[in-house]
Amino acid sequence: MIDACLRANAQYEKLSPGQLHCIIVGAGATGVELAAELHKSMREIASHNLDNIDFERLIRITIVEAGPRILPALPEHLARSSARRLVDLGIQIRCGIKVTEVTEDGIRLGEKLFVPAELVVWSAGIKAPDFLKQLDGLDTDRINRLVVDATLRAKGDESVFAIGDCANCVLPGSEDPLPPRAQTAHQQADHMVKVIAARLEGQAAPAFRYRDYGSLVSLADYGTFGSLIGGLKVEGLLARLMYRSLYKMHLNAVHGTFKTMRDIIVGILSHRTKPRVKLH
Repeated sequence: MIDACLRANAQYEKLSPGQLHCIIVGAGATGVELAAELHKSMREIASHNLDNIDFERLIRITIVEAGPRILPALPEHLARSSARRLVDLGIQIRCGIKVTEVTEDGIRLGEKLFVPAELVVWSAGIKAPDFLKQLDGLDTDRINRLVVDATLRAKGDESVFAIGDCANCVLPGSEDPLPPRAQTAHQQADHMVKVIAARLEGQAAPAFRYRDYGSLVSLADYGTFGSLIGGLKVEGLLARLMYRSLYKMHLNAVHGTFKTMRDIIVGILSHRTKPRVKLH
């Protein structure tokens, strides 16, 4: 997007239809947060003497969602608050319509409507690697995820386990698979430690229990909204601090305490010396 702005600022001819337009397909947390981050970055780029571009008029960011609302996997009040903030920023939201074709010049919605765009970002859901569907004897779903039981063991081989986005896990008492979210994969990874330890000791694998700790959505510097255990709503500074803390917790789980603390200290010390937007 930065490169597109630099090229548009240097060209003499009139901008073509869809130039400097970005369409994000999929209004999950990834697509919604990306839209806000792009909006923020474009406003920061505008301060770098790109005088030939009217950013308010020419930059257009659109989110397209096949479902009836954005953030379909999160509570409705989170979706409403996020949608209002995005609309206030001038970001267009199109819900209830499917993308039928993606071309070099834009996307086609339904059978007739074509929306020109220079950039298209696909953030509509996940799909597991194709090779998983080719593993003999293992059950997979339509997006290649391995079907697992309550212990995360793949159906078809008691020595194969799957977690995260590669696993289709429907727990007892539920009809739908667990959502492909970071906290799901994190809890499954913790559970796999127990499963491996049990197998090494010749014991039965324990059953996996999932606990939904809530959801947080960060719209760049424009606001953070969250829903915690029990439906408690949070927003503003408290939600932002919780969002950042959660991210640090994931880093700590992956890299360890020493590296995480070192990176935090280095980030604080170097914050004022780094540009807000890197233009090269």
